[in-house]
Amino acid sequence: MRPPRTDAKKTHAILEALDVNNTLLEEMQLCGSQKTDLELRVLLGCFLFSGDDVDKKIKVLSGGEKARVALAKTIVSKANFLLLDEPTNHLDMHSCDLLIEALNKYEGSFLLVSHDRYFIQKTANKIWEIEDQQIREFKGSYEEWVDWKERNVAAKAAQTAQAPVQAPPQKKEEPVKPAPTPAPMAPINKETKKELQKQQRLFQELEQKIATMNRQKDQLEASLADPSTYSDKNKFVKAESDYRKTSDELANANRQYEQVFEKIVELEKAL
Repeated sequence: MRPPRTDAKKTHAILEALDVNNTLLEEMQLCGSQKTDLELRVLLGCFLFSGDDVDKKIKVLSGGEKARVALAKTIVSKANFLLLDEPTNHLDMHSCDLLIEALNKYEGSFLLVSHDRYFIQKTANKIWEIEDQQIREFKGSYEEWVDWKERNVAAKAAQTAQAPVQAPPQKKEEPVKPAPTPAPMAPINKETKKELQKQQRLFQELEQKIATMNRQKDQLEASLADPSTYSDKNKFVKAESDYRKTSDELANANRQYEQVFEKIVELEKAL
């Protein structure tokens, strides 16, 4: 799950505020940070703009480059609260890591909305979940929240499986009445319970699979960040191919994870 969705217009508010006729350096100078040009150049370098890049006009940048400028401008501003809606969109792996590092050093508060589980795990210390039209707060990391949700689902499943089935009361003094017929929904509930247990097992398998793939992705990212990887063309090509494949598989697993979670919620409501 994710924190509450913000107005979509806010997502591009900072991008729209960029003056396309300014250079990167000129745009950064408008932040009011009181930093020197050298300090601003260093900051832009952290967002992959080095050398003559800082003299480029905003209008010639790609969407992803504009997003990086907007993030750099936001981080260096004097704002003590940031509202970030899908901030990793259009960012490459290295830029995402730079944003994570910048947010972890940020002294103010920030509210983020993101589908990137890795990004959430590395930055958030509180999770807001919308359930039954209510906001539920969990104080802890995303990984801790997932573990807590998994234990809750397992506990509910155990309670459902162990709940005693009570026979309907019968009046001893009315032998002429036929025995009560089984409720018509009983077979459906039985099938629902079986499907719920099946989805819960799949949920646990996906959790383990996603955790394993995240570790694999971290290892591949470390390999791509190692300069020695680029000295061997075959090694680099393989590492890059493995990273893309793992990223795609992880994205598919995350989508399936969300679908299964929603299915479990529906089945629990049906019981």
